[in-house]
Amino acid sequence: MNDVKCKYFNKFNTGMSDFVTPGKQLEYVAKCKPDEKAIIYIDKEDNVRDITWKELHIASNKLAWHLMKNGFGKGQVAMVSFPNGIEHILATLAVWKTGGCYMPVSCKITDTELGDICRIIRPTVSFTDKEMPCRTESIKIGSVFDVCKDESEEMPEDIAANPNMISPSGGTTGEPKFIKQNVASGLSDEIIKSWFEMSGMEFEQRQLLVGPLFHGAPHTAAFNGLFVGNTLIIPRNLRPESIVRYIKEYKIEFIQMIPTLMNRIIKLSDVDKKDFESIKALHHTGGYCSPYLKEKWIDILGAEKVYEMYSMTEAIGITCIRGDEWLKHYGSVGLPLGGSRISIRDEEGNELGPHEVGEIYMTSPSACCMTEYINHKPLETKDGGFRSVGDFGYVDEDGYLYFSDRRSDMLVIGGENVFATEVETVLTAHEKVVDAVVVGIPDEEWGRRLHAIVQKKEEVSAEELIEYLGKHLLPYKVPKSFTFVPCIPRGDNGKVNRDKMLKGLIENKSSKIKKC
Repeated sequence: MNDVKCKYFNKFNTGMSDFVTPGKQLEYVAKCKPDEKAIIYIDKEDNVRDITWKELHIASNKLAWHLMKNGFGKGQVAMVSFPNGIEHILATLAVWKTGGCYMPVSCKITDTELGDICRIIRPTVSFTDKEMPCRTESIKIGSVFDVCKDESEEMPEDIAANPNMISPSGGTTGEPKFIKQNVASGLSDEIIKSWFEMSGMEFEQRQLLVGPLFHGAPHTAAFNGLFVGNTLIIPRNLRPESIVRYIKEYKIEFIQMIPTLMNRIIKLSDVDKKDFESIKALHHTGGYCSPYLKEKWIDILGAEKVYEMYSMTEAIGITCIRGDEWLKHYGSVGLPLGGSRISIRDEEGNELGPHEVGEIYMTSPSACCMTEYINHKPLETKDGGFRSVGDFGYVDEDGYLYFSDRRSDMLVIGGENVFATEVETVLTAHEKVVDAVVVGIPDEEWGRRLHAIVQKKEEVSAEELIEYLGKHLLPYKVPKSFTFVPCIPRGDNGKVNRDKMLKGLIENKSSKIKKC
């Protein structure tokens, strides 16, 4: 190791600054281990393709040159609508090497959503197999390597893309929002150290990607992992039993999951602690994790290997907590990071004391990017720089945050507030339940009647669930009706569209709702 390299925490950095762009870091890693595998892709039939660090660096250089020769460059937007895989990673790195802005979207995007993107964003380049309703250079997944085969293998001039990313965020409402990240692409030593602290990731690990790259948390984990030299294993088959098999087969050391997937894995009949012996860190985010589920994974992995992060696409703040700390602050999502602050406030904006549930307001960490809505009015900023995205929770005497639910998922039943997450948490802890969603159906007497949509692991009746729920919840929080379905329709990011599900139930209530 030379003297320059020893100056930095980033073990691959041989440059003159501790901040490194993704393109330059890829060059450093490719020089260090050119023939080692950067990405291993496994299709639905378990056929395997891979690409080495040197191949990934050269291919992204060539694609970057192609883009620039066709007029794409700094400040322009490239939409990437490929599924998880080598081509998606390649396209992203090439966009950043040009100084352009990357916008990931689902490969299942609808024509209406594409129309919104064309009208609001007007991407210069679109990596997609779909027909675009606007003028843009379209590159299909099968032609990514071919379109640039004659271009130079040399890396273009090193440029930090800023803004580096636009994130579509319809949330659970279905209304399109486009959030721009006003920060240069790349990582400094400080950011790498902070990421390692909050996620448990280390340099040069075997990492499994089980979330969509168009969603913030999996995207961050995947590209941060590649930045620090991890081999990224990307399977298309994301069934719980297949994920367990990949963990064992590839001796996975780092994995990030959403609680829904964590719950489905532990509900497998033949799952065993030995299946996860290789894992050094499980990082979970993207939804509420119940104490029941958290304890299960702490028992499987050990408390020091379970990490949780609470944040949002708007990046108004961030908290994290490791399992051993969580056991001392049972149910918490952690303390704020990087100078971020938390304020819990009531409807009038008054600050609430410890253990009083209210709206969560936060300030952004000092090293965090500032985001802005492109097509929506900005979030209201309160005194002290506090902003909110509508989440509810409370803090304890030590300042630890506890998440209750999102404002949009809070139901008013007979004048009482019911957090859907609380009811769903108890339901999914039942040994015969795999997944559950709670909605409020219009009711003449109560205004809203609590209704549960349940995915069963084995046969269970509404009466059995009502009796079980009655032991854990106040009477008004117990659903009065149930629908049993073979599978809860969740998006690739693990979220459900409650409004859509509720509409479907109302329109078909005579045949689909089981009254009690």
